[in-house]
This record gives sequence, structure tokens and C-alpha cells, in this order.
Amino acid sequence: MKKVVSKGIGGYSFQIEEDACRILQDYIEQFKSKLGEAEDVSEIMDDIEARIAEILREEIHSPNQVVGEGLIRQVVARMGMPDGSNDFTEYHVPYTSTKRATRRLFRNPDDRKIGGICGGLGAYLGVDATLLRILFLIGFFLGLLSFWVYLILWVCVPDARTPAQKLQMQGLPVTAENLLRYSAKQSEK
Repeated sequence: MKKVVSKGIGGYSFQIEEDACRILQDYIEQFKSKLGEAEDVSEIMDDIEARIAEILREEIHSPNQVVGEGLIRQVVARMGMPDGSNDFTEYHVPYTSTKRATRRLFRNPDDRKIGGICGGLGAYLGVDATLLRILFLIGFFLGLLSFWVYLILWVCVPDARTPAQKLQMQGLPVTAENLLRYSAKQSEK
């Protein structure tokens, strides 16, 4: 019989086998060491833990289910390492996903002129935000409902604050490699 420990991950509590917990701890430590001296390491690690918790919650079907080594290996394979490598080979299991990353609508604080609505819509739809700004202005001057639509979206659509939300806004999967690429882009600016 394997020993089970209670582990808090991303704000959720999970019952995990002791060996699986050790694998997860090793992965997180190795991940953190690969990040090095990045500016926002704690924010990236919070996003990683939140993503791990999200994956575990997708796979767990009852609140009393114990997370085993197999599931932790799948999570590690699905997340990858920040540099895109498979350096965590001791526990690596090939992962192939049939799910596509879903886009979510957020206001874009990085491409904001007034409220970030056009920047967020542009990232969500994959079009240039300037084109959307022009369309909203034309609609405003023609007396269309664009002012009210913009205002309602400004109130209802949340701001993309975390790197994970900014990746979701662009339809990119929240993986370690994508989070590190995003972090590198932000430090270049």
C-alpha cells in the first residue's frame, strides 16, 4: 500500500501518492532552476502551478480520487520544460493532445489606447487592432451602436493580467515553453 499525502497545488488540495508527489516536486524544482534569474519567476511559477492544478482537475473524476504516478507523468509531459526540451526524461511520457487551446476574450493591457477592447478583440480574432479601432470610430461617427458595444465590452470583459491569460487571449496553449517565451518578450520591451 502506498502512502498518500495531501498537497496544495494552485490553490487546490489534492490527494497524491508519495512517489508521485516526489516526481512533481522534482519537476517543479527543475523547472524553477531552468528559469534562472528571470524577472517574474514567482508569477510564472504561480501560473505553472495553476495550470498543473487545472490539468489535474480535468483528469480527476471524484473528490476522493488519489493522484498516481501515471497522471503526474502525463502532466509533466503535457507541460514540458521552459526551453521546449524534454530534459525531464526520467519521468517523461510522450503526450499527444487532441484538444486545441481555446481562445478567451480579454482586454489587452499591452495594446491599449482607451480600454484595451480593440487590442483584446484583435488578439482574439487574429486581426490588427488598428483596423478594429478604425471600424469602431467609423461606426461611432455614423451613429451606429459601436459606442455602446465598446462600453458594454469594457465593463464586461476582464483585463488579461497574468501571462497565462495573455496566452489564452491569443489562443496559445498554456505550457512551460510558451510562458517562458512570453516572459522573454516582456523583458525585451
